[in-house]
Amino acid sequence: MKRPNPLHPELMSPAERRAELCRLLALGLVRLQMRDGGEDTDSTGEFPLHFPREQSGSRGANDWRPA
Repeated sequence: MKRPNPLHPELMSPAERRAELCRLLALGLVRLQMRDGGEDTDSTGEFPLHFPREQSGSRGANDWRPA
């Protein structure tokens, strides 16, 4: 897995900042397409972070009760 760029944005040239932004946006689009396509992993071993409602850790609106 590729780590985030360790350089502070003020130390990067405008072209480097633009390239970093494009990389982040491209990764977001890939994850969005993977979610819609139902793929679990890609060739790098990364996986989407979303879960179906029945598998998520949050409670549904009908399960709510006052403390």
